[in-house]
Amino acid sequence: MRTREKVIIAAVILPLAAFTAFAVGLAYYMTRPPRELPGIPQAVVEQRFRDETTFATARDVQTKVPPVALEEIVSETTGLGGTELHTAEGRRAICVRLFRGAGFDPVVTEDGDVLVYKQGRTVDYVAVGAHYDKVDGPSEGILDNMLGCILVSNIAKALRDEPTNYTYLFLAYGNEETGRRIGSAIRGYESGRRERPTYIIEIDYVGDKDAELGGRWMSPIDGRFLQTGIKINTIPMPDPRKIHTEKDNLSNVHFGRAYLAYKTVISLIEGIERGEGLKPPDTVNFWRKENPLFGCKPAVSQPTPSKPIL
Repeated sequence: MRTREKVIIAAVILPLAAFTAFAVGLAYYMTRPPRELPGIPQAVVEQRFRDETTFATARDVQTKVPPVALEEIVSETTGLGGTELHTAEGRRAICVRLFRGAGFDPVVTEDGDVLVYKQGRTVDYVAVGAHYDKVDGPSEGILDNMLGCILVSNIAKALRDEPTNYTYLFLAYGNEETGRRIGSAIRGYESGRRERPTYIIEIDYVGDKDAELGGRWMSPIDGRFLQTGIKINTIPMPDPRKIHTEKDNLSNVHFGRAYLAYKTVISLIEGIERGEGLKPPDTVNFWRKENPLFGCKPAVSQPTPSKPIL
């Protein structure tokens, strides 16, 4: 082979072949079929850069477990105030009172997490939690995420006297805003139980009056659970954002959406207890990227709180 031909191959053909191989590989990575995740319907798994997909609630969610009245959640939320909201110690103390008001004797760990157990028939357990800390600054941290802690304590209250197969760990944990995750908060709590929870349900930033309620599947690798995890939150975030700003306050709470988040989690737990695994209720609309898989754009209306939902 002539020297000129070798130069052409080295300078043009080989780089072009390498670029083509890279482009084909990248195209496959971005369009490959989603990997099946345990407990998640294949049709709704979105596998790209993270093991997650999103959903948004379409309408009211019915539960067999009687939920607490909406007025109780409103009362607990509007009763927050003062300096307690602006310190980690004060927010932790609020969570202790919330769990005591739900009929439990909470434990505060060395890491400052607040937790209670509801014993079930088995040692397999489900973790239901929310972080209680907030970012530094003028934000009151109501949406992010004291309201989530209020919902978790009221979920514990609704389930307290219900017979369950699974044991339930309800927790409010700290330092999420500095990078800690619920999976890390759960470590060391499993005395006499399995190493990891079977399922995790987390509530984080719900009830924004200018946004819809939604959720994300969580990765088992990062979430430290055995099967499936889900985070109930706000999707999409409104623009301009209220999170981490002075607009995260009581005046921007939509209690109808917060109550819908509360009942959605109870419905998720009922599905787990029926042996169906962790999956959204029938009235949840799944989304892939910006396009709904089925159904129409979700709309949330204010529920009537005075009637028990059976």
